[in-house]
Amino acid sequence: MTNLNEIKQQILTVLITVKNQLRQNYHFEQVNTKTNRNDLVTDRDISIEKTVVRFLKEHFPQAQIVSEEGYGNHPQNLKGLVFFVDPIDGTMNFVKCHDQFASMIGVYEDAQPIFGAIVDVMQDKIYYGGPEIGAFIDQQPLKKLDDLPLNKVLITISNRLLQNDAVTYQDLVSNSSGLRIFGSAGIVFTRLLTGKEHLYVGKFKPWDLAAGRAIGKAIGIDVTPIDGAPINMLKSQLVIVGTRCATQQALDVISRVK
Repeated sequence: MTNLNEIKQQILTVLITVKNQLRQNYHFEQVNTKTNRNDLVTDRDISIEKTVVRFLKEHFPQAQIVSEEGYGNHPQNLKGLVFFVDPIDGTMNFVKCHDQFASMIGVYEDAQPIFGAIVDVMQDKIYYGGPEIGAFIDQQPLKKLDDLPLNKVLITISNRLLQNDAVTYQDLVSNSSGLRIFGSAGIVFTRLLTGKEHLYVGKFKPWDLAAGRAIGKAIGIDVTPIDGAPINMLKSQLVIVGTRCATQQALDVISRVK
């Protein structure tokens, strides 16, 4: 049987180590592009991912690992224990702004989220939790979120969606209290977890979504695929992350525009 307390302790240990390393020295020596000129990877992304993957393999040798830069196991299914690793989420912010970036690990068992942790590196805060243990920020419990309607909440929509499907998502923004964009899924999840925002729309890769989804389930944050398909944590998927009322009203707006 999975020892959730051990998972929590080990994940927090490695992420606090990552946080301290990045806060002491966030500089990098090499920047490369991946899919396009705005999709960056640095030598720090790679070195941190290697460190985390090595740590996880040492402490959880039977587990599978899905990682952004490809140093995990590349599993074909989600049977057993699976870790999702995002070494630096918001690499553009890391490179250009030196803030608003995070490190994240999500833990799933037989395809279900059981634990997640997100470190807001430059704010020196760690968010963690799961459906069975609740949600926390620096050991302080987070309360269940108010289920507010769409017109009462701030939302984030990925920049790519706004560029590629402006009509749909501009209409969604006009029905909300306003739009905020941060360039890091991890940072947006910290805002969702603390009730600063209640809705997040984007096409998420598994490591973008895994940790925040696990923590959010404890306080009323749902993940809903826009196309109605089941959530698949082994591929990218267009979803709405948010509280129930705002999510349903956002889906209604999108369906009317489509």
